[in-house]
Amino acid sequence: MVKSPHSVTFAGACLLAACTGMHVRHHAAPELAQLRTMGYRIAVMPFAVSAPDDGFLAESLATIGEVIALEASRELPMRARIGSLLHNDVVTWLHQTEFEVIDPWHVATQLAHAGMSKEKSSDPREAREVARAIGADGLVYGEVRRWNRGYYVLQTVVDVALQLDLRDANTGKQLFLTERTETIGSGLTGGPTGYVSVATEPIAGLRGSQLRSLTRSVARHAVADMNGGDLGNQQNASTPRLAVVALAKEHDGPFRRGERVDVIAIGSPDCEVRFDLGRLRTVVPMRQSERHEDAHGARVTYLGHYIVGPTDNAQELPLYCTIQRGAARRAVAIRYRWEGALSLAATAPTQNSSP
Repeated sequence: MVKSPHSVTFAGACLLAACTGMHVRHHAAPELAQLRTMGYRIAVMPFAVSAPDDGFLAESLATIGEVIALEASRELPMRARIGSLLHNDVVTWLHQTEFEVIDPWHVATQLAHAGMSKEKSSDPREAREVARAIGADGLVYGEVRRWNRGYYVLQTVVDVALQLDLRDANTGKQLFLTERTETIGSGLTGGPTGYVSVATEPIAGLRGSQLRSLTRSVARHAVADMNGGDLGNQQNASTPRLAVVALAKEHDGPFRRGERVDVIAIGSPDCEVRFDLGRLRTVVPMRQSERHEDAHGARVTYLGHYIVGPTDNAQELPLYCTIQRGAARRAVAIRYRWEGALSLAATAPTQNSSP
């Protein structure tokens, strides 16, 4: 177990070297691992900020202003802006997991339409009702428990603490909880500033880029805990992409039993591509078809289909296509959603006969 960042041993070590550290505890329900593999659909609720006032990092510090200037709305109060910053980081990292993540704008829109108050939507005890309004399998609640600095002799220690709490929509059960604190220090070893400068302006040695890296690290590691291990690789210039995701053929009304749902995608060549019809039918393979070469490089057409079975009945299903280069477990998989929705009606509606 890593010692708490506020221990005497830790503080002493900070005086001898550039200071970083972490403290973490978490637990997960046994069924969470299986739920992740089934495309468990989660919504991330707005984060609360309960960091104590004593030592709270304020916007007036140049370092903090540098961190949030471009990444959090200035229209929000300071604490809400910090909550928004960590919330956005968590959502970003969750896209590298096996969870299906509902877009934050959709969450906000559905809550507004349902007339959910801020208090109700942020209360884990109300998770079942809130999740039904959003259309989620589970809700992630976040709390920024520390965004503070403390002084240890000639050393400033800044720590960010984040708690994530995942609640199941059907049962209200807590599926996962993590409490993670990460720390970075500046001061005596932060640069050739001398004892007087260190004592009077110890925060000066902490650059905004370092603090921003700290917040991203806390979010990433908390999400990795929820994912049962490390995350997939991050996207880069070589990451495969899709430019088009759609139904290959127009279709009026719901698809009936025996009809074929044809899906087309266009994007990077020589990749593994599959599609999902919501959670009803998932990981349907697509095959590479036509290949096109131009000044921008190669792109190919991927085709796949699904035949509606006798029990396939669902309304307004989202269509997703996922692309990845190779089938390695840690390969970056990018998911795209078709702008429309489709319905399956294998069982024909009962029609009342005329008297």
